[in-house]
Amino acid sequence: MTGDDAQLPPLHEDERPAARSEYRAWLDEVDDELVGGAFVIAEAMPRICRAFLAGDTIAVGDARSVVSDVQGRCRYIDDQAFLLLAREAPVSGDLRRLMSIVRLVSDLDRAGVLLRHVAEAVDRLDPRSLPEDVQARLSELAGRSVDVFRRGVDAWRTRDGLAMHEVDRADGDVDQLATGLLLRVRSLEGAASDAMTLGLLARYFERLADHGVAFAQHSTFAVTGTRVELPS
Repeated sequence: MTGDDAQLPPLHEDERPAARSEYRAWLDEVDDELVGGAFVIAEAMPRICRAFLAGDTIAVGDARSVVSDVQGRCRYIDDQAFLLLAREAPVSGDLRRLMSIVRLVSDLDRAGVLLRHVAEAVDRLDPRSLPEDVQARLSELAGRSVDVFRRGVDAWRTRDGLAMHEVDRADGDVDQLATGLLLRVRSLEGAASDAMTLGLLARYFERLADHGVAFAQHSTFAVTGTRVELPS
């Protein structure tokens, strides 16, 4: 034992459970921030999409407010995750969980940015001028993409290590809807800029669903320690 070691007071047995409990609460708090931010996006997206389809510019301010909230959560999660790694040196399942949280922060941030992009599209396109079937396709694509995103977040929240493939199948349906929208857009007459904006919107919704799949994938990794790569 070195001199420095000898100066350290012994850790009493009753202190160990208390320290472990505080560490768990800290990790849970960081996780809750991640899930909370994801549900903010999932709840805001249908509202933003309805406003967009109605040509309502209020959606832009609403989306920017949501993004500001989400990005603040992301900064907090980053800071707290770094401190957890430095101070607690988690191992095994806790380490997998924390590293998954760190990786999912980028998915959360990008999902928020996609929300803002959807709202801001109203500045370039008046959706009320679109054919009814195109409006319906957009609405369905938006709804299905949000559903996939929410399913992925639910899989992470409940630590469902088996949900990934179901979420991925639902994501495949979103991809088909996006492709169908793009094919329909090609047949439209009108400004090329409108077609480009519709193409971007299809991509935004497709990517939002992909971020939901990422949540489900990380749930599988956190629970089982196995990384399952889905076919592209």
